[in-house]
Amino acid sequence: MRRRQQIIFHVLFWLFFYFNGDILSLIGKKNYQFAWERFQSLFVWTSITFTILFTYLLLYVLNRYFSTKQYLKLSIGLVAVSATYIFTRYMVEEVLIWHWLGKHNYSEESRRLLFYITDNMYNVIGYLFNAVFLKMIEDFFVNEKEKNTLLGEKLNAENAFLKNQLNPHFLFNTLNNIYSLTLNQSPKAPEAVMKLSELMRYMLYESNQNKVSLETELAYLKNFIELQKLRYSGQTYVDFRVSGNVQTQLIAPLMLIPFVENAFKHGNVQDPAHPLLIHLSVNQNQLSFTVQNQQANQNKDPYGGVGLENIKKRLMLIYPGNHNLDIQINSNSYLSELNLIL
Repeated sequence: MRRRQQIIFHVLFWLFFYFNGDILSLIGKKNYQFAWERFQSLFVWTSITFTILFTYLLLYVLNRYFSTKQYLKLSIGLVAVSATYIFTRYMVEEVLIWHWLGKHNYSEESRRLLFYITDNMYNVIGYLFNAVFLKMIEDFFVNEKEKNTLLGEKLNAENAFLKNQLNPHFLFNTLNNIYSLTLNQSPKAPEAVMKLSELMRYMLYESNQNKVSLETELAYLKNFIELQKLRYSGQTYVDFRVSGNVQTQLIAPLMLIPFVENAFKHGNVQDPAHPLLIHLSVNQNQLSFTVQNQQANQNKDPYGGVGLENIKKRLMLIYPGNHNLDIQINSNSYLSELNLIL
């Protein structure tokens, strides 16, 4: 609870504490008249002052000693506040005000020591209930804030861990591709190294942000596709389409790449009759991303699947309740459909 919110809550608490009867009467009676005359008595104002002052003194004692489990000091503090209240009230109302104005709050019989202490201890118990209630509410908001902070830190840590898993996985696969090109002394090798440099710059610097421009993410995706094409000696067939306004939308970085990586790794991209389909559309804040590929007859890499498993976890962390991922597999094709509320 912020300081301003805390002040507003305490003000509302005391307004309800003193005017709850008036509020209920105002609701239940059409012609209810507020009785201002009850505040004309000096002793009403001394009572209000003592109630508020000693409630907060008791709250101070509770905050200082109860939370730290210093129960002996807590007991001493409560007794000290109670004794201070009884003594202070007596001195103000029965000595000073009587000396200045000639008025007593208590009758002569009620000012007997035992009765006066007993009667005011009853007041202290009420103040203590007020203090306990205020502490419970404050602790609730503090605990909620701490819980939300810890949850946010946990989600950020998990997201960073998953992203760090994804990057080495991608780097491992790409370096294998470049290694193959260099073994064959392919003229495509220098271009592949340059593309990899551009991709790594994005992964190391720009992807550290919580959100990046969708346009930037798509530029990264396009570079990735071009790099993957260099693996093949013949013609590749990739149908990459983007529609909608991608300039103003933001997305978590590296959110789309695992689907495309998986398609290149386990799909056949050299069949003109069945090209690799990569379609992305944006309608206001709704993103639809579809990747479909023909499955190739090749053994699955034992390290495969790391990217897709990580992306499922990241979606749950970053877009809980705001995403839908549908993966359909049959004997010939593999289809991934991701829908996001950006």
